Amino acid sequence: MTRRVRKRLLNSLAIALIIAGLLTAAYLLTWLSTTQVRSTDFLFASSAQNQATTTVIVGIDQRSYRELLPTYGPMVSWPRTVYAKAVDQLAQAGARVIALDLFFDAPTADDPELVAALARAGNVITPVEAQGPRQFLPSPGVAQEFEAFVRPVAPIAKAAASEGTVNVTTDQDSVIRSLPLVLRAEQQDVPALALAAVARFVRRPVVLDAPPEASAVYAAGRAIPMLESGSMLINYLGPPSVPGQDGPFPIIPLVDIVKGAFEPALVKDKIVLIGLTIRSMDEFATPTTVGTRMWGVEILGNAIETILSERTLVPASNGLTMGLIAALALAAALCTALLPMWATVATGGLFVAYLVAASLAFDSGLLLNMVYPPLALLLSFSLIMIYRVVFEQAEQRTIRGVMARYLSPSVSQWALKDPERLTLGGETRIMTVLFSDLRGFTTLSQNMDPQALTALLNEYMTAMTEIVFTHDGVLDKYIGDAIMAFWNAPMRQEDHAVRACETALDMVSRLQTLQADWAARGLPRLDLGIGINTGRMVVGNMGSRDRLAYTVLGDTVNVGSRLEGLNKEYGTRIVIGEGTRAAAGETFLYRLLDLVAVKGRSEPLAVYEVTARAGQLDGPRSSLLDRYATGLALYQHRRWAEAAACFRTMQEEGMVDGPSALYLKRSLAFIESPPPADWNGVFVATRK
Repeated sequence: MTRRVRKRLLNSLAIALIIAGLLTAAYLLTWLSTTQVRSTDFLFASSAQNQATTTVIVGIDQRSYRELLPTYGPMVSWPRTVYAKAVDQLAQAGARVIALDLFFDAPTADDPELVAALARAGNVITPVEAQGPRQFLPSPGVAQEFEAFVRPVAPIAKAAASEGTVNVTTDQDSVIRSLPLVLRAEQQDVPALALAAVARFVRRPVVLDAPPEASAVYAAGRAIPMLESGSMLINYLGPPSVPGQDGPFPIIPLVDIVKGAFEPALVKDKIVLIGLTIRSMDEFATPTTVGTRMWGVEILGNAIETILSERTLVPASNGLTMGLIAALALAAALCTALLPMWATVATGGLFVAYLVAASLAFDSGLLLNMVYPPLALLLSFSLIMIYRVVFEQAEQRTIRGVMARYLSPSVSQWALKDPERLTLGGETRIMTVLFSDLRGFTTLSQNMDPQALTALLNEYMTAMTEIVFTHDGVLDKYIGDAIMAFWNAPMRQEDHAVRACETALDMVSRLQTLQADWAARGLPRLDLGIGINTGRMVVGNMGSRDRLAYTVLGDTVNVGSRLEGLNKEYGTRIVIGEGTRAAAGETFLYRLLDLVAVKGRSEPLAVYEVTARAGQLDGPRSSLLDRYATGLALYQHRRWAEAAACFRTMQEEGMVDGPSALYLKRSLAFIESPPPADWNGVFVATRK
């Protein structure tokens, strides 16, 4: 891991820990409590279960109202004999438990008939409503206390087999998500009707097996987990029932029960609830309602099924929630620090994974917090990305702007991935260095307007620098009208010698285009000399801590500069050292120029001219090089007269060539004054 990545990781982790700390504090202070409650509602919808239920609803629906109206009048005046008939029919059909979600709290003349029916059935549970709460939130493990219980008239209540409260807990957004299991009033604890129905269904002698505790109610042979408010989360089976469509519960119209026009098997050994199923009456919002609200009797049925099938829900503990907050915040930090190119995808994947995990946990009865852990992930990711844009990206833009002056775009991108590659200090590598110089510029500068001269030089430098960057070279510096560039650093390039030679050939080609343009503009002709050398050199940022120059140093570099100067001696444009010739291989065509001891070195060095790319040499040029090679061989074997004749013939035939002219001059000089017997053919350069 590079220093830059470590720094990014540490900064990201610091931001994530701050976010996790702030969100943990907000969670413990119960901020966004309503949002937390609402955020879990989608889990009920996504986990809706189409399963057979033990609960059946006898609904006082629109059809029952319409068909019973001619005989009994409006529903509020129906005689209790109607309900007595319904209880008798259900009991005879084998219903194991009958629970009334109807209050008979005012005496009527036909109460005795309903009382008798309840007594005959022996399995009817009547509702109780607690009124006048003494505190909004009860203490954990203590039943919520009310002023009084409202029950049916005494004869009916006494004839029932059991009773239970029908109170529900409405959250701040008016949605019913939980049911209080035990309520207290008048020094008496009364269990919920849902508990009483389940206890009777499983044939428990009593409803409550033990006093309530802070975390659970022990009833109906079950340990039912509770919220701190003393309520049980209702695990809804699905959305509210809609007339004409199948819902979670079978709903039989009351009129069919009264008339005996129903299939007894539908209610045999079932818990049967009798309640209102008319739209706009006794309806409530639940987590699964979308538009259509749910009847109170259906909410009671969902509570019964939650207890009976033990599909209870437990909210994640504080410890687990705080751990998830920290884990997701740190996960966002790791994604942004270690996977910068894939951070958005990775973070999105983690978010989806958390939703999937929450859904699976919900199916197992664990209700994960759907606000703070996801918020920790998204907020950490967002703030870390903002930090990177504001600070890191600004720093990179600055670095990129500086590097663009001497690195090609591709090398710049490589270096930006780890700017430490360009830190103070150096390393030794086998590299290739190029020096180029503009011939005739010094004389031109003495006779040309400074502004025009500057424009001309900028035009030339721009063209040559583009070529260096095209071949991913590093622009070391401009030295007046000279250019220095190198390859194989900072990015390793196995073909560095080839890239340098390609650059030289392209520079010569581009210069020819510029020469034609300059001539058309009345400017003098300028020429070019290039020297290339390959070997071991030191590369890195040299200088002070306040001002750095990314450059190369060493004897190989010095020799490269001297090779550029040899173009004046041989009348060539591109001179390379033997190291470059060996490294570039057969990619190009070369000719040996000489064995030279450049200034500052006593050891001879074979120097070559790059004449063309392999396979691109035309016929006349090929013939010239063949004749040159013949003359050079004669010269090296001290056959001066024959060498001179060869080179003179070339001139006479119009083969104008700098090296050939030079060797003609040398051959003539040696004819007149031969070198000593130990002459080894080495030319000693006395100028740069």
